[in-house]
Amino acid sequence: MRIQSSQAWAIACGVTLFTLTTLVSPNLSAEAASRVYKAGTSYTYNLQNADAFLQTGAYQAAEARYTRILKANPNNSSARAALSNAQAELYKLGAAEKNANMVLAKSPNNAAAHTALGIVYRNQTASLDMTYRGKRDELLAKSASELQKAIAGNPRSPEAHNHLGVTYRFMGRNTEAQSEFQKALELDPRFAEAILNEGIMRLSSGDVNGAKQQFQRAIKLNSKNYMAHYRLGEAYLQSGDTHQALKSLNTALSLNQGNAAVMSKMADAYQAQGNTSAAIANYRKAIQANPAFMPAYVAISDIFDGRGDGELAMSELRSAINVNPNFSAGRNRLGRLALTVDKPDQALQYYKESLKQNPQDADAINGISQALTVIAQKQANWSQTMGADSDLVNAEQSIQEALRMNPGDMRLHLANLRISQLAGKPAMTEAELNNLVSRSPRNDAEAMAQGEAYLSLGRYQEADQVFSGLMQRAAGNPDQLLVIGDTLKVNGDLPRAKDAYRAALSAEPGNLKAQRGIDRIEKAESESQKTLRTAKALNTWRRTGKESSIDFYEDTLSQNPRQPEARLELAKLYEKTKDYNLAARSYQFYLGLSPELPVKEREGYQKKIAKLQEKAQEMALKQSGTPQTQGGASMPYSAPANSNSQGMPLQLNTPAKTAQY
Repeated sequence: MRIQSSQAWAIACGVTLFTLTTLVSPNLSAEAASRVYKAGTSYTYNLQNADAFLQTGAYQAAEARYTRILKANPNNSSARAALSNAQAELYKLGAAEKNANMVLAKSPNNAAAHTALGIVYRNQTASLDMTYRGKRDELLAKSASELQKAIAGNPRSPEAHNHLGVTYRFMGRNTEAQSEFQKALELDPRFAEAILNEGIMRLSSGDVNGAKQQFQRAIKLNSKNYMAHYRLGEAYLQSGDTHQALKSLNTALSLNQGNAAVMSKMADAYQAQGNTSAAIANYRKAIQANPAFMPAYVAISDIFDGRGDGELAMSELRSAINVNPNFSAGRNRLGRLALTVDKPDQALQYYKESLKQNPQDADAINGISQALTVIAQKQANWSQTMGADSDLVNAEQSIQEALRMNPGDMRLHLANLRISQLAGKPAMTEAELNNLVSRSPRNDAEAMAQGEAYLSLGRYQEADQVFSGLMQRAAGNPDQLLVIGDTLKVNGDLPRAKDAYRAALSAEPGNLKAQRGIDRIEKAESESQKTLRTAKALNTWRRTGKESSIDFYEDTLSQNPRQPEARLELAKLYEKTKDYNLAARSYQFYLGLSPELPVKEREGYQKKIAKLQEKAQEMALKQSGTPQTQGGASMPYSAPANSNSQGMPLQLNTPAKTAQY
């Protein structure tokens, strides 16, 4: 809605009201006529102010004025259409959609109402409600369609062209977005919003100086547009000028008091200055102004997490979820934090809740597989403790559905491998397993997944090469090094996790989160050594049953899998108890942990592994009653061509109770 046209319409309404009243009641007293005239001019004044608030981005004030106008005249379609625009900008999407549709029911070609719907559908894509976020492409297509209808209804509407440009920008159609902004400026060279949006495009492309120039142009044309000041502050912050950033953001806040996004961005600036107390105080103000503003909760949580206060970080995210139960991203963060503070049961619950909202949530799927893996490592008998639980079944179903939608996602394949191992099922064929670990990673995230897969297979040297490369590329970046450390710790690779945390401390001396990680690892190593001593004592005490010793060896390896001596002793115990598959698996892990083993000794163990797998197959055939073929002999195990001398892909028909990584 343009101020010029609505003002003219409002003035005409005021004059007409006064003229008609005089014609109908020629004997109307001067006092009564004055009251009528004042009512008309007051109405015009309110509409003018409402339009001015809408154009300068003061949407709350605009909403209040339009609501007042509609209370006096509910049939005012122009005011209702403008109200829907203000509500759409305020993310009151349900109310905006309702008001726009009320207008369109009477005037199907109303450009302002179609514009409002275009904004509604676009803003739904930024909603924390997964119902909307999972339909992003569909919603953006609907947004573009509504805005095109607005342009068809009013080709000379700069607003419609501008908003269509914004939607195209969301769709990644930057050339078309730029074209629409230019059309808006051709219709109104002083249309500050289009200049502002050109600046946003430059900022997102990395042209910070060009963005600043556009924002300053927009401010010169409309100094009351708080968004232009906000974006200018953002540009200054990106360029490292926190003083100018705070100056611009303070101006934005004075123009739109109580705006949570502005307060949060000011907190970002204080955080960049190293003033953590001021940052937290401003994030708190943002939450007080708008309890549903989730980024502020996340930012405070990140500060606490960076300090090493994992419990406080989790508490902040719990507060966010209490306000907005649909905040799945926050719930997944809670799951990750729960894993890093050694609370896998809590992590599992958070990820399960996320999957209830969105069964295709890739982060939750990968998280639940990690949580289940850690829980399995902590259980001496997985099948008894979790066998009747539906967690594994639900996880398997979710992963399979996600893989159908994203067949090339390496992390999903890894999650599928882990869950299948835990369920005691063959995860993939040998060829597929080799394909997973030999696939060339396209980015660091896929390299991380490849490294985790190597760890899952017991191929530690190859895993070390992958993670060493990741740490080298992340040198000097403590945040990325912490992610690597957390990933390694979750996978049970304590020595390499400690290396990553130490690298983070080197990059940022005094990093409390890194120090906390090292402390936890050293505690886990100490506990593992205590359990190992108990296992050795039981193993040498001949009067004690071997199974007790097995449980203690499994326990110590669940705490720290990289212990070759414990792997070897466990393999021998399983061999004596005729658990041939488990024995073969433990010997394979022992080889993976013993790269310096003499060649002849390694070859001896490889022959033993093949013999044990043959015995396991024979036993399985006898138990099932299936006739044996080829004289009862199964094909001996042989390492695949792309396997090195220290590690071999594993047959994954291991019983669920001992899925150790």
